[in-house]
Amino acid sequence: MKIKIWLASAALLSLIAAAPAVAKTKNPLQPPPPAVPVGDVDATPLEAPVPPTLEGSGQAIDGDEIAIGDVIFKLDGIAAPLMTVPMGPEARVALQALIDGQRLVCAVTDRGADAQHLSGTCKVGEDDVAEAMLAGGMAAVYRQTTAPEAAERERSARYDAAETEARGRNLGIWTKPATEEVKIEPAPAVEPSMDRDLLRGWLIQIPGILFLALAGIIALVVGSSRKRGREADAEAEVQALLAILLGEVLSVRAAAQAAYDGTASLIQDLPIPTAQLASIALPPMTVFEANAGKLAALPREVSVDMVQFHARHKIVSKVLSQAPTLRCEQLRAALEALVAAADEPMQRAEKLLD
Repeated sequence: MKIKIWLASAALLSLIAAAPAVAKTKNPLQPPPPAVPVGDVDATPLEAPVPPTLEGSGQAIDGDEIAIGDVIFKLDGIAAPLMTVPMGPEARVALQALIDGQRLVCAVTDRGADAQHLSGTCKVGEDDVAEAMLAGGMAAVYRQTTAPEAAERERSARYDAAETEARGRNLGIWTKPATEEVKIEPAPAVEPSMDRDLLRGWLIQIPGILFLALAGIIALVVGSSRKRGREADAEAEVQALLAILLGEVLSVRAAAQAAYDGTASLIQDLPIPTAQLASIALPPMTVFEANAGKLAALPREVSVDMVQFHARHKIVSKVLSQAPTLRCEQLRAALEALVAAADEPMQRAEKLLD
């Protein structure tokens, strides 16, 4: 009897110990739990990080801005004259001479409205480009706040020293007109006298003098006529150059406007479909590049407009080359800016051609 009770107790304890294991066994026929719904994500996409450095060749837009690829880079610490005021085009030419064909290494310190507008310092080898512009008198020191860091204070001191030296040497924008004091001394008094032999000699030479005077008048008339002819030829050449440059600007503007209108119906926050990429290409500005050396013959305002439009054309062309990776609205903004940039040179050139 005791043995049976002991056996029954052992069996009951075994069942109790096995109960959790049985409870944990997964039923293969049991359906998976329902999915938990996820709400809409409306967060603003993160902006692209600003690179610490930017390297490559560049083209001067004005005296303190450089186009490096599709980025417009502003040189910190200096301010050059605007392209529409005296010494502005000269400052751009000076900056282009410093960076032409050279590899730039630029330290990025700030960004503008987007990742295509950055600012900082640029070097060619070990030479600071902004400091070289100050030393040549083609820019002035410009600071909005004092630099708290030692490296910034050292750079500010170098910039101040370069500008001071340029001022002292009257270079570039610091050139002063030279003034010389002219002393007027009274002519010595001469007693009037009459030399008969001298008078007789002059009377004999009167016919020769008259002949030389007549020959001089004829030469003057002929030279004046030739000069007017050369001036007319030069003016005709300038008019022809203006006409072909204006035609090229019109063709680029028309292509940009057509591409802008043709992408209006696309989804703006997605890249342009591959099938439509060929329709947004811009024609090259071969006429401008072939006649860049003749721009000095044009009026200052027109040549400045042409240079700025050409720089904008290169930037937009590089943006279009990256079309498969950019949103449609970004490309349309670049095309719209190019169309607007064409209006100024067209209006000036048309007034001169009237």
